[in-house]
Amino acid sequence: MIYTSVMSAIGADRSMAEFARDVLRIRRDEKVLDVGCGPGRLCRYVAAEDYWGVDVDARALERARRKYPQAGGRFSQLDPSREALSEHDFDLIVACGLLHHLPDEHARRVLAFCRDRLRSGGRLVTLDCAYEPGQHPVARLLAACDRGRFARAGSGYLALVRECFPDALLSIHHDLLRVPYTHAIVECRK
Repeated sequence: MIYTSVMSAIGADRSMAEFARDVLRIRRDEKVLDVGCGPGRLCRYVAAEDYWGVDVDARALERARRKYPQAGGRFSQLDPSREALSEHDFDLIVACGLLHHLPDEHARRVLAFCRDRLRSGGRLVTLDCAYEPGQHPVARLLAACDRGRFARAGSGYLALVRECFPDALLSIHHDLLRVPYTHAIVECRK
């Protein structure tokens, strides 16, 4: 509840709406997998029948099921760095705020998991906090205080993703929240 309140106060809900509209551009009938879905913040932007969310945190999944009962059966407890998912052939896989929680070895396995579940022509989009030269000191401090111990420079995320998706592209954003914060967005196709 504290996490949700803080995220709302800093503009994360507005930011997620803009991210879904401007970056994800989710089309009707596009099958979407939300890896590291947490409380399911992306779910509201995808038709329930087209959404799947996976996370290792049982409590976050329970909150997601309560908040989005229409998609309740589509939230699964799963560690994509260690386990398989019976569903395949997603059009879009999204990993928001996930990679900065994973050491390189686990991140590589999660990215391979994503690659193996995307249909040909499907997209993977990641979004994480990042360290960048010249970023606002508050943004650097907030990244350092994040629970994720593996925040990287945008180029570090890009290098990891390119191991599975050689044509991945990186964009850095400093204005997605109401507070100074730096996000790295990596987009790629299978």
